[in-house]
Amino acid sequence: MTDKDAVTTKRWIRPLPERLINKIAAGEVIERPAAVLKELVENSLDAGATRIDITVEKSGTKSIIVADNGCGIDPDQIEIAFGRHATSKINNFDDLEHIASFGFRGEALPSVASVSRTRMVSKTAAADSGREIIVEAGVVQSVKPVAAPIGTTVEVANLFFNTPARKKFLKSEATESQHLTRNATALALSAPQAGFSYMINGRKLFTLTDQETDRKTRTARLLLGNNADQLFGVQSASEGMHVSAFLSYPMYCRRNQTGLYVFINNRYIRSQVIVHGVTSGYAELLERGHYPVGTVFITVDPAQVDVNVHPTKAEVRLSDERRVHDILHQAVKRSLREAGELPTPHVVGNATSIPHGFTVSEAVRRLKTAEPARSANDNPNLLRELYRDQAPPEPQSQSVEILSSAPEIESGQPIQTSSDHGPFDPERARYLGQFGGLYLLFSSGDNLFVVDQHAAHERILYEETLRVVDHGGAASQNLLFPVTIDLPADQYALYEEASEVLTASGFIVEPFGPRTVMLSAVPSALSRQSPEMLFVSIISDVGEHQRAGFDIKKSIAQSMACRASIMSGDKITEDEARALVVQLSRTENRHTCPHGRPITLKISRYELDVKFGRK
Repeated sequence: MTDKDAVTTKRWIRPLPERLINKIAAGEVIERPAAVLKELVENSLDAGATRIDITVEKSGTKSIIVADNGCGIDPDQIEIAFGRHATSKINNFDDLEHIASFGFRGEALPSVASVSRTRMVSKTAAADSGREIIVEAGVVQSVKPVAAPIGTTVEVANLFFNTPARKKFLKSEATESQHLTRNATALALSAPQAGFSYMINGRKLFTLTDQETDRKTRTARLLLGNNADQLFGVQSASEGMHVSAFLSYPMYCRRNQTGLYVFINNRYIRSQVIVHGVTSGYAELLERGHYPVGTVFITVDPAQVDVNVHPTKAEVRLSDERRVHDILHQAVKRSLREAGELPTPHVVGNATSIPHGFTVSEAVRRLKTAEPARSANDNPNLLRELYRDQAPPEPQSQSVEILSSAPEIESGQPIQTSSDHGPFDPERARYLGQFGGLYLLFSSGDNLFVVDQHAAHERILYEETLRVVDHGGAASQNLLFPVTIDLPADQYALYEEASEVLTASGFIVEPFGPRTVMLSAVPSALSRQSPEMLFVSIISDVGEHQRAGFDIKKSIAQSMACRASIMSGDKITEDEARALVVQLSRTENRHTCPHGRPITLKISRYELDVKFGRK
């Protein structure tokens, strides 16, 4: 290669053209039509609008129109608004530390205009007329005065017409509509002081007035079919932070996160840490993989939040994320207790000591090996004596005395139960029998109660195991011959972390090499199972539960209870069934098993009459 050829092929560093810069920026800011809607509505809110009308056609690819009654843009500023990094929200570096507006980067309008045909009409109160500007593919086509009301209307048409690759990667119209509707809903929730209307593909999905400023009412209106009774409130204030949330009771949960909206300083964000803080507050009332419906508003000092993490501003960075998580966890848990959903723990006698003599788990454990026609509890009065100081909490107007396992419904819809939550007295109810080798049937008054025997026994053993671990350790069954178990590195690390709780739970195990342990004894309740498989399974469960937010003690108790409880197919007598539900009624949480699944379903006579066409 000659020197002349080298000069010819040399890569020169040079600034990119403005239009190309805008198109590159559009790839970051404008991911899909929903991003356009979000940016435009946030501009309207920053302009002080009290009325915002959104109209979408063909899921955003044909047009997105956002009209507001905000302050408008001065005629001589309207063309500048489409310049890159042109904004009225910040002036200097210090403003980045105290951002109170939704927008501030000055990228939205030029990014949108570079991949669409954008028309804006705006008028201020001081102007004699409005001003219209049309920008196509980032190039200004015309600017002229027009008659217009005070405020701004932006119409984005033919989105991604000049970027076919981006248009090709859009999902189906139904999917894009879901994203658009979610953003419209989030923005309406974030600004209860503003009225909203939202029409997509010819259908008006909601209309909200600026008089509907109550956050709970708006949350119920948009997320739960206007049923505010399905929500409980959460309030918490601490140094530099305030939390206000409206969340659904456990029976109105969903199988995904689509019904949960999180806001920081009124900005809609995505944060798995905050979502986990909320869901962990439900504890065992919420089945794993389920999420509440509702809104979470967190107000903090803007200096503690970095919103300049991503061009879409959907992700933020908090200076003390763990503290926010813990405050949410405690606030949700406290509010559920006050609402009657988490029963307040009762104590036996004058402390939290374990009752002497016949323990709860001992009474039920016999169910596993009971002979036919024999009761697992030879002295039914003994359990009553153990818990004579306890009384079930009074049913609340919207609490769940008996949680219902609703039928399978379409993903994303609320799981609901009967609104009649009358008390279930297991000692007076009539036992009807066992169904499917798993469900115990009782009738009381005009209600039919269906109890999952495995879930009920699991709840009893779980709470008993926690009490035993807290008060000195469980009984162990020595193995005839100790077994050595080789563990993978990650499971051995879990064993080391959990060794104290394992010992208190009844395992006698010690290190026997770099990644080997020697197991000499197992909890008595689990002595009939293969010791090696049992130990490895429990260690695996600890790892899985830790990832879901459980501490080690609860993880081990949950795993042991699941393996020691009666299973589907185990036949039990009427006396055994009654002993089981009586003991269940004495637990701290008789609504759900440790995994969060409901234990009891109630079907009212009225519901049956409706099914049979008698109502």
